[in-house]
Amino acid sequence: MDELLKLAEIACRAAVRAGADFADASVEQGRGVSISIEKNAIQSSDARQWARISVRAFVNGGTGWFSGSGTSEEAAADAGRRAAEAAKAAEPDPDFVDLVSPAPLPEVPGLYDPALAEIAPGAVAEWAVSNVDSARAVCGDAIVSGRSGVSWNRWAFANNLGVAVTQQTTAASVNAHVVIRRGEDVGSFFEWDSARGLADLEVEGIGARAASEALRYLGSRPVKTGVMPVVFGPLSSDGLIMGLCAAASAEEIQRRRSFLIGKKGEQVASEALTLVDDPLIPGGLSSSRCDGDGFPHRRLTLVERGVLKTYLHSHYTARKSGEENTGHSTRGGIAPTNVIPALGDKTAADIITEVDDGIYVALANPVPDTASGQLSTLVDAGFRIERGRLTHPLKNTMIAGHGLEVLCNIDVVSSDYRAEPGRVLPTVRVRAMNVASAD
Repeated sequence: MDELLKLAEIACRAAVRAGADFADASVEQGRGVSISIEKNAIQSSDARQWARISVRAFVNGGTGWFSGSGTSEEAAADAGRRAAEAAKAAEPDPDFVDLVSPAPLPEVPGLYDPALAEIAPGAVAEWAVSNVDSARAVCGDAIVSGRSGVSWNRWAFANNLGVAVTQQTTAASVNAHVVIRRGEDVGSFFEWDSARGLADLEVEGIGARAASEALRYLGSRPVKTGVMPVVFGPLSSDGLIMGLCAAASAEEIQRRRSFLIGKKGEQVASEALTLVDDPLIPGGLSSSRCDGDGFPHRRLTLVERGVLKTYLHSHYTARKSGEENTGHSTRGGIAPTNVIPALGDKTAADIITEVDDGIYVALANPVPDTASGQLSTLVDAGFRIERGRLTHPLKNTMIAGHGLEVLCNIDVVSSDYRAEPGRVLPTVRVRAMNVASAD
């Protein structure tokens, strides 16, 4: 990958020669295969390759960008010059100081799998078709849609202060959405798996699991409207947790559009919730050596027993606030990496057994609005809980509340969980939320 790094360095030098105070450049090459399924048949098959360069230049703090395809030395130099010219026309930013300085970078194993990089498109198509076959083996009239895909990527990054990074990654994913109809009655469910390596990808049975779950959601009924306990299963609790992480972005804080403004060092969730952000997990889907600015990645405690320990920073936001850079730049924003909740001492089954009257949410997107903190979402799949048992599936049911109130009402995190590469997805119970349902 030395040739990609050389191009990034050429682009930076060209930007500085053209008048930029600072410059960084990202160069990548990759290829991918994507197969889409609609109504039990392959709808599209997309194989593509890409080669692109993106340069960011700074003049008096003003930022200029240029992105283009092609990875020749001439294209790199031209991209650097164009980024510098754009920066000259930009509004100066008095909060800009400099770019990241060179520092030792960690090695993160398991991000690249040569077997996955060389997999044939026909094999990827077979993953998608197998989901249809396994779903229809469970239920002959199942309607299946979904996608399977593989990507391989080589990336190099450099800035004019001497930062130089290369990284090679692979990724694969398979999913299936199954719908089963019985007249006006409809049951549906979504299942998926993702991995960095072929050996970690569990393709078999995704369609069958989705179909089996879809059958369980036939015969749905509304529930009474009221305030009650809500148990979030692994695929829905993730939205609540990641919504908190998104609101902890220092960029959102500095722009006054986060419900966590002024909350650093304060209680923002119950003592049951501790969150660690770890970008160094081998094979993690969000693992990497550094962030988008070239700053070394490291493990970080974001929330400890409900207390917000830090905001998530890029180099720019850290300099602006005089705080420590946490290494969460995406080069176009700020985002968490692999978020790991601390586990409790009760199983998901035990948590449900303790609920006398409430609901279980299997699929939903309970993400609080980053700015206001308001949370209101439809339950895509869930069950009524009565006297510690899942009874009937839910119909036309919504849950609502304010993010801080909901997070502070978490009373237990399960001991068991769904594992995905770099992620731990537990069951989480909120002791009281607004629930509304209608025919």
